[in-house]
Amino acid sequence: MEPEIPSVPKLPVPAASTIAPPDLADSTLLNVGASPQMTLGTVETESHPDVTFSSVGLPNGESRDLKADVLRPATGDRLPLVLFLPGGAFLRCNKAMAFDVRRHVAESGFVVASVEYRVAPDGGTYLDSVHDVRAALAHLRQHADDFGIDPRAVALWGESAGGHVAALTGVTNDSSTGPVQAVVDAFGTSRLSAIADDFDEAARLHYERTATHFSAYVGKAGALFSDIPEAVSAADPATYVAASAPPFLLLHGSDDMLVSSSQTQHVHQALLAAGADSTRYVVAGANHGDFGVLPDSDAALAWSSATVMDIITAFLHRHLDSADLPN
Repeated sequence: MEPEIPSVPKLPVPAASTIAPPDLADSTLLNVGASPQMTLGTVETESHPDVTFSSVGLPNGESRDLKADVLRPATGDRLPLVLFLPGGAFLRCNKAMAFDVRRHVAESGFVVASVEYRVAPDGGTYLDSVHDVRAALAHLRQHADDFGIDPRAVALWGESAGGHVAALTGVTNDSSTGPVQAVVDAFGTSRLSAIADDFDEAARLHYERTATHFSAYVGKAGALFSDIPEAVSAADPATYVAASAPPFLLLHGSDDMLVSSSQTQHVHQALLAAGADSTRYVVAGANHGDFGVLPDSDAALAWSSATVMDIITAFLHRHLDSADLPN
């Protein structure tokens, strides 16, 4: 059964009123206007909800269990693992998000686990989020038999804030939890001080003059971005890229009103400069996904189109179905 998504009464961050055209010098413009929607229900799936993978302490002295919802085709085959990281502006992390697209990817032949990670209201910073993702990776690899996972083949896939965490985790691969073989970053942030660089002056000035929750997320609560360049850089995935980074697929909407499209381009350009494998698409006319906060009720249609989802699943199969994976 599809999980219930709590409604969000207002935009979690300021929205742009005007948006500069995206830079396509190193990216491909993708027009999905005539694309049908992705298919669902062609493969029977099974669900393993609320899988506890870690317990973490909170600033109030209490502890909290972090959980994952696992979807997979109802077969006995071992399949690659795709860890999905929900968005939420680092203010919330609801593992029930994006159920239909997660199900579509699972039906195409993956174990898809949507995981919780700590965000700003938990007292969490980017370091905590990455720690939580690594804990989920370690737990699911250790319990690969329980979920029919091929532990050699793992990808990270995140949207918005989750895209940021996926990218940061992917470029800082930890040998203790095992490497990931691919990363999908959909409209994620990166250099947080530049989150409104493509937007109108009012939106840019908000971030220049206001200490937002993003400052807390980089470990400097109450500070302006201009006062904490080192902290912003430390939380930026582009800071850590190297030629050894896993292959990346980055996607962004040309009409994203919450996160400047240059945020994913920033990571893409760093990866290319380092000699890593990176591909980026700009989806024409697409906004910032659909988190129940955008005024356009059709905001998610581009992101659940067959064209976009085929690109994502093809990328995952190309890098996770490889015969060259280690034994």
